[in-house]
Amino acid sequence: MRTSEVTKASLFRAELQVMRLHGGVLVRLSPTRNLLASIGVVAASTAALPWVTGYGTDLYQIVVLGAVTTVAGLTSNAYVDRHHEALWAVALLLNVAYFAVPAMLVWALTRVQWHPASAYLLLSWCALYLASLFLFFPATDGP
Repeated sequence: MRTSEVTKASLFRAELQVMRLHGGVLVRLSPTRNLLASIGVVAASTAALPWVTGYGTDLYQIVVLGAVTTVAGLTSNAYVDRHHEALWAVALLLNVAYFAVPAMLVWALTRVQWHPASAYLLLSWCALYLASLFLFFPATDGP
C-alpha cells in the first residue's frame, strides 16, 4: 500500500472511533454545516405557514404579522391583500432572521471549545424554534 492509502485508512479508522465515542453522525458534521442545515430546515418550514389555521402561535404571529406590517408599510394594505408572494417572501426572511440570530450566537460560542456539543445545541434550538412556531404557546386572543 502506498503512504496516501495508509493515511486515508488510518484517518477513516480514527473517524469511526470518534463517531463511536460521541454517539453518531451529528458529531461528524461540522458546526458550520449543522448551522446551515438548521437554517435550511427553518427556511423550508416557511412553506407550511400559509396552512396554519386559527390564530397560530405567538411566534407564528410575530413572523407573519411582522411580514404583513413590513409589506404594508412599504406598499399599501391593498397590495398585501392581493399579492401574497411578497408577504411570504418577507415572512421567509423574518423567519430565518429570528432563528439565525440566536443560532449564530450558539454556533460562535460552541464551535471551537465544545465541538461535539455544538451540533446537539444547534439541533435542539432548531427543534425548539420549530415547535414554538407551530405547536407551543398558542395565540388564543387573536392578532
